Amino acid sequence: MSVEKPLDLSKVSVANLLNDDAPANAAVLNETVAEPEAEPEVTETVEPEVEDTVEELESTTEPEDEEPGVIEILRSKLGYAAEGEFSEDYDGIVEFTRSAAEEIAREQLDSVFAQFPDVAEYLQYRYNGGDPKQYFAVNGSQLDYASLDISGDNIAAQKHVVEQWLSLQGFEPEEINDTVQEYLDAGILEKQAERNLKKLQNYQQLQAQQLIEQQRIQAQQQQQEVAQQWNTIKSTIDTGNLRGFAVPESDKSKFYNWMSQPVDKEGRTQRMIDRQQISMETQVALEYLLYKNFDLNKLVQTTKNTQQAQSLKQKLQQTPPASKRMKGGSGYSKPVQLPPLNELI
Repeated sequence: MSVEKPLDLSKVSVANLLNDDAPANAAVLNETVAEPEAEPEVTETVEPEVEDTVEELESTTEPEDEEPGVIEILRSKLGYAAEGEFSEDYDGIVEFTRSAAEEIAREQLDSVFAQFPDVAEYLQYRYNGGDPKQYFAVNGSQLDYASLDISGDNIAAQKHVVEQWLSLQGFEPEEINDTVQEYLDAGILEKQAERNLKKLQNYQQLQAQQLIEQQRIQAQQQQQEVAQQWNTIKSTIDTGNLRGFAVPESDKSKFYNWMSQPVDKEGRTQRMIDRQQISMETQVALEYLLYKNFDLNKLVQTTKNTQQAQSLKQKLQQTPPASKRMKGGSGYSKPVQLPPLNELI
């Protein structure tokens, strides 16, 4: 009978358990196990620790992107940046939509202007305050010589071109008719018409440019006049005395801004808004001040006299009847003195 020896676990490693060919401590293991062939087969699959698995998953999983906001989605859908910061609420959406709409409008206008330069020319003229009747009187009453066809047998157009150019040169109608007939008889009418057409095209283009330039200069002069007028208004306010009204130092800039600074998208000043909201009585009062030439001294004296007259009337109405004063009735206390003469005056 063999003697069992105690198993020295310090000499057994995991490698020995998993490796059948490991020679280092195999003898020790064989001595303690009676039937090594019945030992269950150990697979080489080792379950990883839970903590290691979680760490690996966290390191390989990318963080989810934040959901884009409403404004960011609108930017992407519309394709317009719409510069500025917009809040993620109804007001922000309205402001973003308005800003994007302005960019779309500008883009469409640029496209129209590129396709129709004459439209851009007319709008620039009207923007500077030009009179549309004058514009069309210059451009609409004349033929468009840039597109006029005078080639071939178009004798009428050739005659018209030659006649128009000679008229601009100061020729009399009879001279014009004779010259045109001479060109026709000599067979050079078309050639002369071609020469005159180029001159008419240049003249027509120059005339339109001059009209627009004149309107631009006029608009610039008007802007200078308006700026000068506002400078005069500011200087008047800065004096601190407006026809008897003393303007405090703290009110000078506020009053000027109230008159001059736009406060809404329509370009209206607070003065314009307030004037639209005043009552009819206030409007009439302002007109009365203008009617009186803003003579505040007379107006104040008139108001004072009116108040004194009303006070006298009230005192007279409060005086007991003469019968009660004479008989000493219960309603009589003592005579009421009339106001001094200087108060009545």
